[in-house]
Amino acid sequence: MSEEKKVRFVSKIRIGFIRKIWNRFWYFLGYFGLGNNLRVFANKVRGVKIGKNVFIDAMVHIDTAVPHLITIEDNVKLSIGVKIFAHNSVFQDVNPKDPIAVSPVLIKKRAQIAPNAIILEGVIIGENSIIGTSAVVNKDIPDGYIAVGIPAKPIKKYKDAREIFLKEANKKRKINK
Repeated sequence: MSEEKKVRFVSKIRIGFIRKIWNRFWYFLGYFGLGNNLRVFANKVRGVKIGKNVFIDAMVHIDTAVPHLITIEDNVKLSIGVKIFAHNSVFQDVNPKDPIAVSPVLIKKRAQIAPNAIILEGVIIGENSIIGTSAVVNKDIPDGYIAVGIPAKPIKKYKDAREIFLKEANKKRKINK
């Protein structure tokens, strides 16, 4: 997927009855399935593009209408309660004549998404980025940043935060010896 946004506006997302049943079955396995391997497999069957060594915790919601628009690269971790959407039908829910926004989501290598974070349509989460607990991501997060809040905003470079963390951890180790 290129870095360029590909937002489409559609009047309806058509999913046939059999496909809907098929998607629902695999969705439930991907949501409640025992073990990471089952959850990853179930979401791949639904059309989510998933790389190697991806961890998907229980109760992670990945878009049910257009799962094929979501790409999760290698070594990504999705914690419990994460929600990822590649479409937005909120305006159509109020006014049926309004369009639905449909746009791909990309979560790049080694990103970590903390519990209950929400990723909205059209977002790119950068490589080595961390999204904080309960953050709502409605804009791209650059490579190597920690982002928190509603809406999520980059607050610190991962590299800088890691240095501070390691210094603090080493101090504690010395004290505890």
